[in-house]
Amino acid sequence: MCLEGVTLPSIRMNKCRLPDGLNMATYYRQGQGTPLLCIPGLTRNHRDFLPLLELFPERPFYLVDLRGRGQSDWDDQPARYQPPTYAADLVHWLDGLPVEQFDWVGTSLGGILTMALGATHGHRMRRVVINDIGPVIERAGIDAIRARVGRGGPFANYQEAKQAVYEAQSPDHPLEQDWDERTRALCVQEGDQWRFDYDPRIAQQAQGGDIEPFWNLFESLAPVECLVLRGERSDLFSTQTLDQMQQRHPNCLSAVVPDTGHAPTLKESAAQQALLSFLG
Repeated sequence: MCLEGVTLPSIRMNKCRLPDGLNMATYYRQGQGTPLLCIPGLTRNHRDFLPLLELFPERPFYLVDLRGRGQSDWDDQPARYQPPTYAADLVHWLDGLPVEQFDWVGTSLGGILTMALGATHGHRMRRVVINDIGPVIERAGIDAIRARVGRGGPFANYQEAKQAVYEAQSPDHPLEQDWDERTRALCVQEGDQWRFDYDPRIAQQAQGGDIEPFWNLFESLAPVECLVLRGERSDLFSTQTLDQMQQRHPNCLSAVVPDTGHAPTLKESAAQQALLSFLG
């Protein structure tokens, strides 16, 4: 989305000191109205949500890099790279903010964390967007993620990094046209080399067998208006799970993003139309 002639407020990075001594990078953009709080996926960072800054040019935003990602510190104890730790980090950060309620947007792992916090922090949620994740995680999708996370790189130069991103992402995002933008969202330069912008030791906690369904977490969001996005080609989040989510939640809307796998980038027209309708 291009907003010609519109100057967007810049985002400001802050470091939140966590109880275990690590620094978590958070980002704020000023604006008017209910702030949007955006939580990224397993190997992702706040840059996944930059398209939303343009989609909602007047709204305030709070973005975050979970520990081990982006500008946040890497954990010297990889066993802590797991959802309960991330959820506690988010609560610690939220407790220090001068805002009581947000519109939450969670992609993949970020959606799981949003569901996990619904029971105890639902009062902080005005509306919730869950991007391509549900209480039943398909084995084919999680196996594909486990096969990729922590592998690949560092790359000798930018072109090698871009090619790696293209090979990994193009099957799920055949309509993507700006692979430079995509690469710079996922990778970072380090000296003369490039690498994916996360601690590869995250992979140690991402392995394992099937993940048990967690319907109780999703059902804790029942008092909150909810929009669920699903990539039409997603192998992680099935249409059957999406149907059940709508049956179990009294105020759950949904939108399917065509020709897209896991997870929609939020630049797709179908995703943006749904977001504008729900959050606008």
